[in-house]
Amino acid sequence: MARIGWVVLAAAAAAVPVFTSNTYYLYVVVSAGLLTVVTAGLNVLVGFSGQTSLGHAGFYAIGAYTAALLTVRAGWNPWLAVLAAILVSALVGAGVAGAALRVSGPYLAMVTIAFGIIVESILVEWVSVTGGPGGIFNIPKPPLSRYYWVVVGAAALALWLVGNLRRSAWGRAFLAVRGSDVAAESLGLSAYYVRIMAFTVSAGFAGAAGGMFIFLNGYVSPDSFTLQTSILFLLALLFGGEGTVAGPAIGSLILAILPELLTSLADYRLILYGGLLMCSIYWLPAGVVGAFRSKGSGESAAERSSTRGAPAASLGLDRDGDGDGKTVLLQVEGVSLSFGGVAALADVSVTIPAHGIHAVIGPNGAGKTTLLNALSGYYAPDAGAIRLGEQEIAGRPPYAIARRGVARTVQTAQVFGDLSVLENVAVGIAGPRLGGVVPALVGLPATRRKEVETRRSALALLELAGLADWADRPADALPAGLRRRLEIVRALARRPRFLLLDEPAAGLSPTEVKDLDAHLTALAQGGGPAIVLVEHHMDLVMAVSDRISVLDYGRVIASGTPEAVRNHPAVIEAYLGVAA
Repeated sequence: MARIGWVVLAAAAAAVPVFTSNTYYLYVVVSAGLLTVVTAGLNVLVGFSGQTSLGHAGFYAIGAYTAALLTVRAGWNPWLAVLAAILVSALVGAGVAGAALRVSGPYLAMVTIAFGIIVESILVEWVSVTGGPGGIFNIPKPPLSRYYWVVVGAAALALWLVGNLRRSAWGRAFLAVRGSDVAAESLGLSAYYVRIMAFTVSAGFAGAAGGMFIFLNGYVSPDSFTLQTSILFLLALLFGGEGTVAGPAIGSLILAILPELLTSLADYRLILYGGLLMCSIYWLPAGVVGAFRSKGSGESAAERSSTRGAPAASLGLDRDGDGDGKTVLLQVEGVSLSFGGVAALADVSVTIPAHGIHAVIGPNGAGKTTLLNALSGYYAPDAGAIRLGEQEIAGRPPYAIARRGVARTVQTAQVFGDLSVLENVAVGIAGPRLGGVVPALVGLPATRRKEVETRRSALALLELAGLADWADRPADALPAGLRRRLEIVRALARRPRFLLLDEPAAGLSPTEVKDLDAHLTALAQGGGPAIVLVEHHMDLVMAVSDRISVLDYGRVIASGTPEAVRNHPAVIEAYLGVAA
């Protein structure tokens, strides 16, 4: 169905200049093509990484004026001027993102609005460079019948590049960060850096469209780069379908043609845009394209078959170099952490060997999850030391600790719902090793080969965990027990030295708990990573643990074998209380 749609769209674009030479119709389609280039890049930011920008008219303007100045005043070749426009816009985008992405949600939208207004004001006031309100004239203007094919080709290229990006490790990283910062950083991804890269790519696309825009009209002025223009960009993407490759093309085509059909309502254009936005939110939340597509990875049967048959060695469960099981892998010494006047952890010291399962138990509010958050970098201790091998990791950001071999799950299973089950595991396999974003956009052979290897390893892990039949299904379609299992498989895909499990049995049925018991036991006996297990299900804890530490009011009150802990007076008192 998707291929038929692409063929129809390409045939329609090719038919326009064949059946008409009317410059008006050609101009409308060229305008839709330029809008497609902008929204294809905006899709990377909004649709993939989940960040909203209402200032992309600013990057569009930077690309336009860069190309205009280089062409008119420096005498550059138009193609080189457009390439320079892309580079300058991308660099400015990276700088803006570095500041803007320290906030999120409506605050990010406000920062981008301010950026767009600043750029527009500079264009008006810096008369000696930009020409002020009058703009820049005498820009070479190719024949529209020839330029039509240039812009349509650029729009097709933009969609192809974004499609390549979506199928790459970068595309999965964008969607992973959108789905869950916590889960993404536990796999070694820096959410901040990934979003900066999305912003940079998006700005580069806007700069490319701006650079081509000036050759359509032969002049450029600040009137083309207002807040209304940014709203049009975002509306075209949302109406077509954010997160879909075809969405920018469909939305741009509709939003370019519709105003021409309603020229009598030109004075009410903002009202029209607002009405369309409300309609799309209420009746087409996934856009026109999203309403007709099935959610999933889109992997073909041929691609699935090419990923089968991975050797067991690629699973990464066997590790060496960490000792014989008695060697200390993680040393926690005197860690304390308070929130206001409440001591969540008080002088906690725990020693965890390189193999086996070490459980941490205690009543509700004892500080178990707080300890895991301190070990994985989500909380910085007020005092004490945490050493992984010879490395001090206390206070380091979560993604930095994850890159040192620490993986974790959280209390409420956080799978990446916009990705398939197989793609979730592929995020874990790639981790922070995403490669270059330009090769991902272009889809170089080396990048495609790496993708095949990644998918092969991911499918092998899923087969080992009994999830292969779900590989192409959306991750959020899994039952609770399988979500837990997927989260553990995804964490193991990082080949960690150390795995933190936060209440993996929460909400599971007795059968699912039994399956989890068998899975953890197999990991411990099969040379898997050292495991710290936080759990309330005592039968599971006693069955799988080698050692247990008990917390109460943020302090370690007992530590030892399951049998010793079970009969420890302080543990009995903490759980059952004593008679007055």
